[in-house]
Amino acid sequence: MGMRSGKALKAKQVVAKRAVKKAAPKKAASKKAAPKKVAAKRAAAPKPKVVTRTVTKTTDRNAALRALAQRIVDVTVANDEAGMFALYDAQVESQEANNPPSVGVDALREKFASFAQMITDGVFLPRSIAADGRTIIIEWDGRMTLAASGRIVELREVAVHEIENGKIVRERFFYDPAVLTP
Repeated sequence: MGMRSGKALKAKQVVAKRAVKKAAPKKAASKKAAPKKVAAKRAAAPKPKVVTRTVTKTTDRNAALRALAQRIVDVTVANDEAGMFALYDAQVESQEANNPPSVGVDALREKFASFAQMITDGVFLPRSIAADGRTIIIEWDGRMTLAASGRIVELREVAVHEIENGKIVRERFFYDPAVLTP
């Protein structure tokens, strides 16, 4: 009595499946309707106002520093000693490779004279220049003839110049000093 025949059980299962299939699309349709309502609410909400400004004048805080860097390059390439010494502060500190620093323009003049006696001719050309804050960095490619041997050498050098009030107050030169041995 409590048992059902196979046909009746199968018919009940088919009816149950149809009921599930009909209910499932309703649930899916209700889920799809919710985003449309949210989207409609968002569209109706007032949008925040965006304020933009057009900058018509820019300030280049490194313009004077870059101009000084260009002046260093110009006087070096032209081998203009008077122009070069005009770029230095009276108490400049200058350091070559691993040597101790020399202080003052007079010590700098002696250093230049010593270098001039060491070579018969030389050319330095800038490879790259960086100027920011109060520092100028110049990478130099030098080619010169050593006076003692007549040997032509190439010197790769990085010069770091620290600037105050438009003058070089400290500089350091980094290179391989072995290149300059006769």
